Amino acid sequence: MDFQRVKGQTEGKFVRIHRFMKRDDQGVVDNPLRANIATALERERARRALPHIRMAELFRTVEGQGLAYRTYIQTMRQKNNVTLTTLQFMASAMQMSIAELLAGGKKIPEWAHRLDETAIRERLAHIINTERKRRNMLRYEMAELIGVAEATFMKLERANGNVSVDTIAAIAKALKLDPATFLFSDKVPAPG
Repeated sequence: MDFQRVKGQTEGKFVRIHRFMKRDDQGVVDNPLRANIATALERERARRALPHIRMAELFRTVEGQGLAYRTYIQTMRQKNNVTLTTLQFMASAMQMSIAELLAGGKKIPEWAHRLDETAIRERLAHIINTERKRRNMLRYEMAELIGVAEATFMKLERANGNVSVDTIAAIAKALKLDPATFLFSDKVPAPG
């Protein structure tokens, strides 16, 4: 990961982003997954005819736990690097699948809609492990290729930790795969 000086709200501050992710002049990261999620949220908001504040309320539990309004708005503006846990929460609240949020309207197999955050982490682990072995690379080499620290790579290969959409997109870009669909490809055998 690299550190880049970012204009705007974080003027003068260094923000950690993947080397494969670039920010535009408004500070938006060039990540199609962020755009897909924002589009899915907006489509669902329009379908329900809700103002943003009411849409954000969907992501609250009875006890008041859940996503903050700010998190929802930053996600809509594509300025939030959401994690699989957050996506699981959003998808469940909207009665959608994580795959629908990530795929951005692209065709995905029916089974992909049944994947929860754990299953997606396992698929990602399987993909990077298979690719590392296929390329005959050491772990640190694969970590460098996909733009993460070796410790992060080790978590990814074990399907541990809370994976972000920027990490998923960076891995896809490094492996020259479509970030929106590579996790849901029938060509990738299921882990285990």
